[in-house]
Amino acid sequence: MQFTKNKKAKPVIIVAFLIIAAIIISAVVKSSGAKLVSANHFKEVLQNSKVESIYLKDKYIFAVTAEDKYKTALAGIDRQEIFAKYPIEVYGKSANYLIYFAVLLLLLILIALIMILQRYYNIKEGAIKVKEGLSFQKQNEIKPQYNRDISFKNVVGISEVKEDLEEIISFLRSPLKFKKMGIRMPKGVLLVGPPGVGKTLIAKAISAEANVPFFYHSGASFVHIYAGMGAKRVKELFNKAKEMAPSIIFIDEIDSVGKERGSLGSEEREATLNQLLVEMDGFDSSSGVIVIGATNRVDILDSALLRPGRFDRRIFIDLPNLSEREQILKLYLKDKNHNLDISEIAKITAGFSPAELETLVNEAALNALKTGQKAIGFNNIENVKEQVRYGKRRVPILSQKEREIQSFYQAAKAVTAAWLGCKYDRAGLLISININIDSAILSKQDLINLAKVLLAGNIYLKTKYDDFYSIGVEDRQRALQIIKEAESNYELLPKNGIESLAENVITDLENILSRLNEAIEKVAQLLFEKENLNYSEVKKELDALF
Repeated sequence: MQFTKNKKAKPVIIVAFLIIAAIIISAVVKSSGAKLVSANHFKEVLQNSKVESIYLKDKYIFAVTAEDKYKTALAGIDRQEIFAKYPIEVYGKSANYLIYFAVLLLLLILIALIMILQRYYNIKEGAIKVKEGLSFQKQNEIKPQYNRDISFKNVVGISEVKEDLEEIISFLRSPLKFKKMGIRMPKGVLLVGPPGVGKTLIAKAISAEANVPFFYHSGASFVHIYAGMGAKRVKELFNKAKEMAPSIIFIDEIDSVGKERGSLGSEEREATLNQLLVEMDGFDSSSGVIVIGATNRVDILDSALLRPGRFDRRIFIDLPNLSEREQILKLYLKDKNHNLDISEIAKITAGFSPAELETLVNEAALNALKTGQKAIGFNNIENVKEQVRYGKRRVPILSQKEREIQSFYQAAKAVTAAWLGCKYDRAGLLISININIDSAILSKQDLINLAKVLLAGNIYLKTKYDDFYSIGVEDRQRALQIIKEAESNYELLPKNGIESLAENVITDLENILSRLNEAIEKVAQLLFEKENLNYSEVKKELDALF
């Protein structure tokens, strides 16, 4: 607070001195800044203006009025007449010099004071900046976290990778035991998986179970705009982790700094990556420091990061399967009032990450609160499921004709999927059906069936209206990609080619749609009226006709 007051006082003092100097200078100027006029004009001033004073100086006579100041040569004036009417003051030449000397001296003193004040406050501000710099360094000091409130009990749905993780925990708890047995633990562990599967939570749980310091950094935080700062930060981080070993360095989104190096890369990012490689080479595997990286783009990482001696162990964390989703939902619903069949919720949430499941439960609880329900029901899950998965969408306003086209498009897909045994949650006028795929191994026929579902809407509209529509662009592109995959990945020696397979798919689909026409018409009418149908409702209409 003291520094702030001094800083405010500095301009006030300087301004005060300048005001004083201005007053003195203006007085001097006023004393000599008279208008030179003719003798007749001077006489008119005396006659028509209120004269405050008259004085003689050098060879001139001066008249000061309320409005201005005038002077004229003494030679052209009748001094006797003026002396009789006005009191006259006489100033010598020496008075002028004294005033100018006094003003000059005052200005010199003011300049000296300003220079002294400037120097004084520069020193003060320098001290403040030094103090602030030290404070900034202190705030950015590398400090570890201690995740004592997290354990593997908080991390469900990763039973397949827990064995690898338990091994790392044992090493962190007693690195010397592994060293005595000549066992080299990996320096780096790479957690690979899509967003939301809990990579950061897993890393924190490892540090909590092993009770070791946890140094968290995101890859992006290393890449600074100032040259060399990212590399410096990496070095400081590793030094601190070594000091506090055994410990964990966790680098989230490591692909931000670890992308493949190339001609188009950032020099600062590459310098930071090089420093990371050097640091990982520079510490012993028995030092008790393990680097854990997390990414969902292992394909773009620099090959040097993945070679033995760096991130030489990779743990793949997939989206949870059916039983794992049940475990996750039980965990998040544990402290909430609900009347849900958790196994049923798990079935309709295929493809959800743990983070999305947590959000689903929370949003469903909010929805129940808004609608005045005391417990979370299935309707609350249904109300928020699409929003959680795909985000809140602006519902377009459709004309009657557009609603009709959309109804037939979605009905064709929904009925075809039900006929082929591709289960989904619901079909909607404005919501594309999402096929539930829980199996880790898919047959070629599974993929072809999925492609048929995606193309069903387009083919049906072409048959009904003899035209194609923009609503089917994304489905057509995805279907083509699936057909390419089915042809290239499921045959030892592809024979027919993608074009042939696509033609066969379309021919089969046209026959299916012709057979299912009555069911599609019925489901389209229901969609037009109700806007949403679940899988059971569509299957009921299909079963009623076959």
